[in-house]
Amino acid sequence: MAESIGSFSFDVTKRILCTLYHDGTTKKTTLATKTRLNYNVCLRYIKMLKVLGWLDVSSEISITETGRNVMKRLINQPSTDIENDLSSCMNPNSSEEHIEKISNQQKLKSSKRFDKVSKYNPNIMIVDDEPDVLLTYESFLSITGFIVNTFAEPYQALREFASNPKLYDLVILDIRMENLNGLQLYQSMKAMNPSSKIIFASALDAAKELTSVLPDIDFQDIIRKPVERENFIRTVNIALGT
Repeated sequence: MAESIGSFSFDVTKRILCTLYHDGTTKKTTLATKTRLNYNVCLRYIKMLKVLGWLDVSSEISITETGRNVMKRLINQPSTDIENDLSSCMNPNSSEEHIEKISNQQKLKSSKRFDKVSKYNPNIMIVDDEPDVLLTYESFLSITGFIVNTFAEPYQALREFASNPKLYDLVILDIRMENLNGLQLYQSMKAMNPSSKIIFASALDAAKELTSVLPDIDFQDIIRKPVERENFIRTVNIALGT
């Protein structure tokens, strides 16, 4: 089962950015070793983070200024705490348990901050079975100020939605997913909360078909993949009425 952005993808991205922030320019093989990643997995994330503008990639890898800012937002801590945790998580004598403890502490602090601001910022659920896509969408929206909850497993997303059908101001669904596709997820969510706002992001050229079978969906509610950042944020704002 693919992991959600809140677990594997989030932590891997944070680990890569943290390593480069602390150590500076690094070779690909060295980065894979220091982050304890399979080399091919590391290359895949390097490519993705380069596209996002977070890394500079040549014969060696370095973090960009944008990447530094993103890394600080991911950790979501004051600068002094960031420096302390960077030192700890990059210590070669640190155990996996210690690193996990740091990660859990950061997530707890982040959760408390989100609780404080949730009444001011829209809550958005994103469901897509590709973790890298979730990471991209989450980075677009969280930096803009939205509170984002992402799911790579549609049944998990449905269970979360069912626990509080009125929590999310907007749900963004991929169409083609295994086990439970976007249309089925849409119908299930609408059954629980008919007023919920749901839009789609899909590589399928299915705008005409969707608007004909789903009365609440307009052409502007369908984002065509590959997604461009400005268009994505604009569509989200229109859907939210902001």
